[in-house]
Amino acid sequence: MIRTVDPGAGINWLQGGWAGFKAGGALLIGMVFVTIVVVAIAAFIPWLGTILVPVVGTFLYAGMLKSLRGHATGRQMQFDDLWSALNDQDRLVHLAIVALVPTLGSILRALLPNGLIGGLLGALVAVVVMALTYFAVPLVLFRNQEAPLALKSSFEGVLANLPAVIVFWIACIVLTFIAILPLGLGLLVLVPVLLGAAYEAYAEIYGDVELVPNAPAEPVASEEPPPPPV
Repeated sequence: MIRTVDPGAGINWLQGGWAGFKAGGALLIGMVFVTIVVVAIAAFIPWLGTILVPVVGTFLYAGMLKSLRGHATGRQMQFDDLWSALNDQDRLVHLAIVALVPTLGSILRALLPNGLIGGLLGALVAVVVMALTYFAVPLVLFRNQEAPLALKSSFEGVLANLPAVIVFWIACIVLTFIAILPLGLGLLVLVPVLLGAAYEAYAEIYGDVELVPNAPAEPVASEEPPPPPV
């Protein structure tokens, strides 16, 4: 079920992101830093770098989301959560498919003609790709959705809550500009906050457990299988 939230919901998403940062500030900063280093190293691998960068980045992003959701459910965040998605063999393929969608979008934009029309079409492709992928990773992780369904559900979630999403993205752009001013040091705080806000947006729209509760969560499939009967 996809909820429709009011345009001001982005404030709650940012509050959730801030709550997540307060819970694991140094830990989240460390996770983000390691992710940047690993992705940068992957980018230098000949031939494979173009594919490895989005895939590896998505796997590590998934690990951070799992850590944030664990905190929301009462579990202490741990640095090893960063690698946790790599242990989920059932979802790795679907996460990889989601990760490659922006790459396909970039290829499509490169094929468009130059000029005003090409620029407008390129912008449209970028927005569609963002809508397809924004919630797809948590939907794969926490709703056990396969990649095609997760991409579709993400697009529908963004479309159903377009005013709130636009307000939120504008707020993200403004905050990013402010964070860059002090030699970019503000990004050390902002990036973890936006990670938490992205999870909070997913949780509120799709009815999962929230970092800052704003609506009752709906039952979701457990991440771990039930124990065998004794």
